[in-house]
Amino acid sequence: MAMAMALRRLSSSSSSVTNPIRPLFNGGSVYYMTSLPSEVVYEKEKNAVPWPKQLNSPLEVVDPEIANIIELEKARQWKGLELIPSENFTSLSVMQAVGSVMTNKYSEGYPGARYYGGNEYIDMAETLCQKRALEAFRLDPAKWGVNVQSLSGSPANFQVYTALLKPHERIMALDLPHGGHLSHGYQTDTKKISAVSIFFETMPYRLDESTGYIDYDQLEKSATLFRPKLIVAGASAYARLYDYARIRKVCDKQKAILLADMAHISGLVAAGVIPSPFEYADIVTTTTHKSLRGPRGAMIFFRKGLKEVNKKGDEVVYDFEDKINQAVFPGLQGGPHNHTIAGLAVALKQV
Repeated sequence: MAMAMALRRLSSSSSSVTNPIRPLFNGGSVYYMTSLPSEVVYEKEKNAVPWPKQLNSPLEVVDPEIANIIELEKARQWKGLELIPSENFTSLSVMQAVGSVMTNKYSEGYPGARYYGGNEYIDMAETLCQKRALEAFRLDPAKWGVNVQSLSGSPANFQVYTALLKPHERIMALDLPHGGHLSHGYQTDTKKISAVSIFFETMPYRLDESTGYIDYDQLEKSATLFRPKLIVAGASAYARLYDYARIRKVCDKQKAILLADMAHISGLVAAGVIPSPFEYADIVTTTTHKSLRGPRGAMIFFRKGLKEVNKKGDEVVYDFEDKINQAVFPGLQGGPHNHTIAGLAVALKQV
């Protein structure tokens, strides 16, 4: 009560200051509190653009410096000839979805099983995105599922490893200097470069440098000695097509999982102009920008349903779905980026 009376006296004695005292409602009583520690701060607040106006003003009004930087980058993109294959122009409609109110919502969990209320429309967007992802690659939803919450390609690959492998189990992938990718477990003779190589044991396979093609014979020999639990078929700088059937045979011989990372070629796969990894792979990961022209994100596709009938006549089903979903959330991520998922849904419609 003493504090409230003091604040009321302060309010009545501050006639020279324009409304620095703000009412605070607590039940049926009204108290007065000030958030201004000094006259200097007050003057800054008085001269600033009011918050309601800032919230509804365009970027060039609220922050002309960032607006100018964006315009400079836009001019650079339009005036230059971009020869980096992993960069692309996304569409206006995708950018509108990414810049929408979908960014305001938290939605930890999956459609129909969220930890926050008010996610009925978020569920609709994510479910539609999953449907379009399967359609884009002509996949049977009874045989394939997809997680669209991964934030980018490297986390998506790491989520697969943590979902399906135990710590320090073995991975084989194309060597980085021969066209592979960091997220496949790159290390040198003296240093573990990628975190993947810290938590898992990795061995590279390489190209036959006389032909520029992957040396599949040596890959098979190395796999026989190394006995990997997972083999990655994917690259970031390999200009040839992968022989997925050949790697599938190696995986079957070693009882290993085949992960196809098609991040750099997924748009070409969706268009049907190069062979698809889905016929042979157990898991397929991809980024969503690059040749798909979507927002920056990733997808993890996984087989589901009947895997085989064993020698006893029992049906064996794939167990990837729950493990991968668990690895994405809550294993390695919190709430998904709903604006990105909405933008991805738009991009997949344009495939």
